[in-house]
Amino acid sequence: MHGTGLVAIVLAVFALGCGREATLKQLRDDNPRVQTAAIARVAREGDRSMTGELIQLLESDDEAVRFMAASALHKMTGRETNFHFAKPDERRQIIAEWRQWWEKESGESLPPPEEKKTATASEGQGGPAAATPKESGS
Repeated sequence: MHGTGLVAIVLAVFALGCGREATLKQLRDDNPRVQTAAIARVAREGDRSMTGELIQLLESDDEAVRFMAASALHKMTGRETNFHFAKPDERRQIIAEWRQWWEKESGESLPPPEEKKTATASEGQGGPAAATPKESGS
């Protein structure tokens, strides 16, 4: 029986690790529908280990992804930022505050925000235009 219990523990730890990797992959997916489903699952499960990923998703070109990430962060941390109603400049400030909070909370630094060539022009417009695929040919 002792060996069986150990095998069960090893399998459970392995399953958690695989689940985490799958969730990370989905949060980083290019498809906003995949991302929002993963965000909803993270929020439902209260998986605070994904907080840094959610903060990074606040910078998404997709309005639904940003909305879901902000909602999940609020649910999991209790921090109210009024992100949903913020203008682009205000959102950048709120994201910077989230990043500072996360560094203090976790001791981890997040990667710098990605440079977005076309996002700034369409950021305030929301909707599908803001979520167009990246342009090719730099």
